[in-house]
Amino acid sequence: MPQIKKEDNFIWLTASMVGMLLTGAFSRHFPDSLTILLLEISSIVLLLLSLLSLASSPAWKKRLLILLAFMLITALTSVATGLLAADVFFLMLLLLFFLSMGRLVAQEVLLSVPVDANKLVGAIALYMILGMVWSVLYTMVLMIWPDALSGIPAGDWQNNLPQTTYFSFVTLTTLGYGDISPARPMSEVLVILEAITGMFYLAIIVAGLVGTLKQGKNS
Repeated sequence: MPQIKKEDNFIWLTASMVGMLLTGAFSRHFPDSLTILLLEISSIVLLLLSLLSLASSPAWKKRLLILLAFMLITALTSVATGLLAADVFFLMLLLLFFLSMGRLVAQEVLLSVPVDANKLVGAIALYMILGMVWSVLYTMVLMIWPDALSGIPAGDWQNNLPQTTYFSFVTLTTLGYGDISPARPMSEVLVILEAITGMFYLAIIVAGLVGTLKQGKNS
């Protein structure tokens, strides 16, 4: 594997996020327990690649590595025992990881200079992380209210996650195809918040990058 450098770290991060989308699509064609386990493990490996691509402090990397280790243990426990608590814990850890990673990416993209092609790719990666955050939230809502999203049949979270990921990015980009729609108050609130985030993300990120660019020129 080529060495990950700071100059191209966000390219690796974006590639790993795309890899997660592809593994989710693959799992829908082969919905068995072995495929689900492979999906969880491959997702953890891709998250590890995402972590290694970030130029964060050693302390943050250590925390996130510990978090990934807990995710792997929880995934194996879930497959071995089928406990609902293990599934819920795994999703909570996944959500925490995406939120932490989004914080680190936002700091590097918006608060560091200079602005280059790698930073622009980082803005795309941050956008994808936002979509994944809401995807996990929708999946957790479906575990509480299986009918929270019309168009997604009741099922295990592993089967729901690829569909909620699709719905999340459709909502984030405000496309609104209508094949999946909120059917519970909590899911409606999440849809509203994600749509607002998607609408304002472009303006916020452009303003942040332009401000960082001006700061770099003035320094």
